[in-house]
Amino acid sequence: MEKKQILLPSKRYFKASEEDLTLNVKLEGDSVLMRQGERDILLDLPTLFDDERNESKRYKIYGKIKMVFRNMYSGTTEYIPLLKNFYLTNDGSSVNKKGFIPYNEFALLRNDVLREDNITATGSTLGTFIPQVQLTGARYTGHTSISPIQAPYKNWNLYLTYVFSQDSLFPMKYTFSGGTTFSFTSGDGIPFRVLDNGNYYTLTSPVEHGIKSGEYIVISGGTLNSSVAVSGRTFYVDNLGDEVYNSKNYVINLLKSEFKTNFNLSGVTFALGKRCLDLNNISGSTSSYYVHKHKTLTTEKDYILDKVGFETPIWENERKILFENALKENDVLVERNRPESVLFDFKKTFILTGLTNNLKYTPTEVYATMILRNGNGFFTYPPKVGYKFNFHNDWVDNQFNGDTSVETTIGTTTFNGNTSGYSGTTFTGGTKLELGTILTGAFVEYNVKDLKERIISEAFHRFSHRKTLDGTVPLFDHEQDQSSYYSGVTSSNTVGYYYQPHHRIKLRELSPYIETSKLKREELINLPENTIFDNDNKVWKWRDVYDHGFVDQEGNGTKFPYINDMHYVSTDINFYLRNERGYNNKTDGLTGFNNQIIC
Repeated sequence: MEKKQILLPSKRYFKASEEDLTLNVKLEGDSVLMRQGERDILLDLPTLFDDERNESKRYKIYGKIKMVFRNMYSGTTEYIPLLKNFYLTNDGSSVNKKGFIPYNEFALLRNDVLREDNITATGSTLGTFIPQVQLTGARYTGHTSISPIQAPYKNWNLYLTYVFSQDSLFPMKYTFSGGTTFSFTSGDGIPFRVLDNGNYYTLTSPVEHGIKSGEYIVISGGTLNSSVAVSGRTFYVDNLGDEVYNSKNYVINLLKSEFKTNFNLSGVTFALGKRCLDLNNISGSTSSYYVHKHKTLTTEKDYILDKVGFETPIWENERKILFENALKENDVLVERNRPESVLFDFKKTFILTGLTNNLKYTPTEVYATMILRNGNGFFTYPPKVGYKFNFHNDWVDNQFNGDTSVETTIGTTTFNGNTSGYSGTTFTGGTKLELGTILTGAFVEYNVKDLKERIISEAFHRFSHRKTLDGTVPLFDHEQDQSSYYSGVTSSNTVGYYYQPHHRIKLRELSPYIETSKLKREELINLPENTIFDNDNKVWKWRDVYDHGFVDQEGNGTKFPYINDMHYVSTDINFYLRNERGYNNKTDGLTGFNNQIIC
């Protein structure tokens, strides 16, 4: 039986607030002709405000970024510029040279800046003015000099991006604890570990599979390969989860009796799965899988980064005065960690016109994209791209082995340190991203029956400490390539840090429900751009675009301040820079009670 719901004539769309939409038609006429030069002006100010608000495409994007990070890797270095501010694990009174990289190498806004001061010339006679400039401020390490203007752009760069395309052929890998690695592409579906569990095959995914009881799963693995018809690889799902809380989002149990002889998962440890809604229409109801492709809308200097005033952080500064640093200098102030919150403001107004997203309609969201710049060149660069299933509590994933997962669209530059004695040593940092630079984004599921994307995993950027200057002299050695320190690491796949580069900024809200109509297209008016025709059910389908200022009972909607033809969109971002070895809540999305949460 077809489920129908009558939409009240007092509502513009489902869940909207009731209002008087009736048109009063009087029998007597009270109209007058307009004279030349007169204008028809709407005097209902709330209606006029709402109309202007929803017609405006101009957005001012700003907000706050809070760095969530703990400097955890301790090691050794013989590079003099690092030794000057190296945070030793002791007070410098012993011969121990182990310590931590200064926090300024991770900071959003560096404070080790130098200023140029002119030394006042003295004398009793006139002559040619010869400027005498000296650098003052923070202790100059000799590696690179940083001015206050360069400080916000030295380590990280912020860009505004949007999703313009998708890639179903993006190469991916998934590594088991023993080092066994399985390769696939983003379009192949979600990875599952397979366990023979008596009368069931238990499939466990490291990310939420998104499949509900009563739906189907299309499997690829073992003898269930592409040579088998898709109908022979599609199975009913009615048993989810195990004894672990919330495991229904990660675990699927399939009865062995549903599998045919010689076409099963016997002896299989890895498989790929796709969500399917209708067994009678497998091709038309199976989800597609891909990664987002972002395009930059701004350049390096199109934003301002500054300190937050009047904010009390929940963490304390980790700094101390060394009795003597590794260079035998006395009473040196060093800093391991610093709680950091900064304000960001994109200087140019963003105008939401002329853009099309990967689903072929005007984007409803943009992204604040943070990219490691590595201005001092102390880290491996460019960063490598991975997803949630590429990070494990006890071993490193081969997704990051070599250069195959490097974000190649991020440009690099090489330079020499300024310190004498290191003239032959080169460092690699980043360059600014040009307008239109393409970056890799989230791993996504899309089902045409839902008209909605589901984020399976955000994209992550991973980088590590560069171990040596020239192959022998340590730049920063914390055993990042030793398998005794972290299982599976090699010189081409060292343990390090990872962060999420893309952070969503919602501009418009699509309704959580789907509208349908059997009318002809020309009989429908004011349809949103996301409207599609469902050939199976012979109906038009779409999700309403909520008006600005409207928020439904579930909290869906947008309510930005609006003034002078501008929406003011404020976003708070918690920027998590995680230690790959120390962060112990990476397993299957489940947080262990005994795991110490260390960023």
